[in-house]
Amino acid sequence: MGTYVIRRLLQMIPVILGATFLIFTMVFALPGDPLAGKCGERPCPPAYAAAFREKYNLNDPLPIQYGKYVGNLAQGDFGETTNGIKVIDQLKARYPITAQLALMALAFEAIIGITVGVFTGIRRGGFLDNLVLISTLVVISIPVFVVGGLSQYFLGVRLGLFPVTVTSANPTFYQLMLPAMVLGSISLAYISRLTRTSLVENLRSDYVRTATAKGLRRRRAVGLHALRNSLIPVVTFIGFDFGFLLGGAIVTEAIFNIPGVGGYLFRSIRARDGASVVGTVTVLVIVFLFVNLLVDLLYGLLDPRISHD
Repeated sequence: MGTYVIRRLLQMIPVILGATFLIFTMVFALPGDPLAGKCGERPCPPAYAAAFREKYNLNDPLPIQYGKYVGNLAQGDFGETTNGIKVIDQLKARYPITAQLALMALAFEAIIGITVGVFTGIRRGGFLDNLVLISTLVVISIPVFVVGGLSQYFLGVRLGLFPVTVTSANPTFYQLMLPAMVLGSISLAYISRLTRTSLVENLRSDYVRTATAKGLRRRRAVGLHALRNSLIPVVTFIGFDFGFLLGGAIVTEAIFNIPGVGGYLFRSIRARDGASVVGTVTVLVIVFLFVNLLVDLLYGLLDPRISHD
């Protein structure tokens, strides 16, 4: 296990380098002058322009700029915006909020989605199964901004169960409940359908029929054997979705006015702030890689036949 983890960590290095190089190239190779509009309608003074280009390495070729960025990145420096604000400070202020929102959404979609998928998988073909299949298909078909708007109106405005928007820089658990349910609603539909399909397939397997024929109670055969194997694709999806959620749900954070990473990334793209975009996406890449490693390690717990030795 230890050797496998070390090998995977070493494999992350070229992936991070390749991903950051592509991101850096796509952001900083775009046409345009970073000094445009920096001094209002008038052009910037030559001395200021020269100092600005020297500070942000704009006079260097793109490969040298990237080399300097990687060197700073290895020391934990994600650069700074053209306004002189450290990107890492912005991410430290916003990532805890996005992480809390992501964990709440993940718990919501995983607990309810797996539970619903198990019940419909065991009772396939019944009324509940058909109802869940139709309702999840409807949820998947509706864009998230529509779900968010309807949730705000009915659960926030009409019923008053939840706050309509986040009104503070440090939102509480209660303020994030509705955004978390909206954020996890589509993934909940996917998880329930995926759990149901995988469980139905495993219930038809020979090993489940053999275990039942040998006298093992059906509840134990389903929970101990069929369900564990059925959760492997579900865990894969949850791991991918968690990495996506930690990257910041731009639409959901915009709807509920959440000061998280998603809104920060969106504003950085609109402002063409290259350092913020590259720094944020680089953190997202690292998060995806570590979540993917965690998911691979969970496979061995769900299925002992999967070995990482």
